[in-house]
Amino acid sequence: MAAILVVDDEPSARTTLALLLRYRGHLVREADGVVAAVRELRAEAFDVIVTDLRMPDGLGLDVLQAAKVYSPDANVIVLTAYPAWESAKEAMRLGAIDYFEKGEEPEGLFRMIDSALEERASRERSGIVFSTTHPTPPASAEGEHRYLTVLFADMRGSTELLAGLDLDEARQILDGVIERLMAAAHEAGGTVNQVMGDGIMAMFGAPVARPDHAARACRAALRMQEAVAAFARALPDSHRADVQIRVGINSGEVIVRSVASDLRWDYTAVGIPTHVAARMEQLASPGSIVITADTLAQIESRVDVRPLGRVMVKGLADGVEAYEVLGPR
Repeated sequence: MAAILVVDDEPSARTTLALLLRYRGHLVREADGVVAAVRELRAEAFDVIVTDLRMPDGLGLDVLQAAKVYSPDANVIVLTAYPAWESAKEAMRLGAIDYFEKGEEPEGLFRMIDSALEERASRERSGIVFSTTHPTPPASAEGEHRYLTVLFADMRGSTELLAGLDLDEARQILDGVIERLMAAAHEAGGTVNQVMGDGIMAMFGAPVARPDHAARACRAALRMQEAVAAFARALPDSHRADVQIRVGINSGEVIVRSVASDLRWDYTAVGIPTHVAARMEQLASPGSIVITADTLAQIESRVDVRPLGRVMVKGLADGVEAYEVLGPR
């Protein structure tokens, strides 16, 4: 059983979601706006907060900021419609763990909540807990060693493409790509820990340990290419060929830790394997996926690949063996 706060100014939507969550065994509090949410947050701690983005007395971002002060260990999920996607991205930057589009089947939201609770339990096992007063580095701020898989994906040539478009059109294309990258990572059980302009960084195997992290990362990458290609086909002919992504993947032992900034906590992977994954992304041509031998060793029976030879990586004198993923076997 988890303590969950549901924040939504629409009574029917709020009540329905609260009833479904109570039916699943959770302790649920309801708030009809930002002011009521802050009042609830001051009164008790929550494990998960599900908040609408736009309400008459404020934004879900205000709820997120209040949660950081009064219930900093809670995971926040924002509810959004597609036109509010820019605000959803901002919520992710400020520390929300995920977003859910209104109108979708609630089972998707329940899976997100279960994942958020898993992530919280993993933080507690790792000793990563947040102060209930002011954000300060946790006792295990130095992090823990974890063998996992890191994925980088971005839209190749986005600067040239977007420079020729008006601001709104450019935003719609970029948002459409980022949305699909994040959705594919989440579907495969990954954690998107950075959104970087025209791309993302995702981890598979942290905070929640997953023995098949390499397979999940490759499955996410294949889904990303498929989803972005479908998105590009729906665009005007003048833009279609230019909307392509490249993906780089690497597996290895890193230090996972939470890093504080002025606005949020980041949970990230530190170490050479992360830099190698970024190098694989840079090596990939538009529309392709490049992985290392370390990742291939864990999933060799599941994918067809084309050897690219040994490539140089800064800091590694011998470089690494790289492979282009041709598809699932």
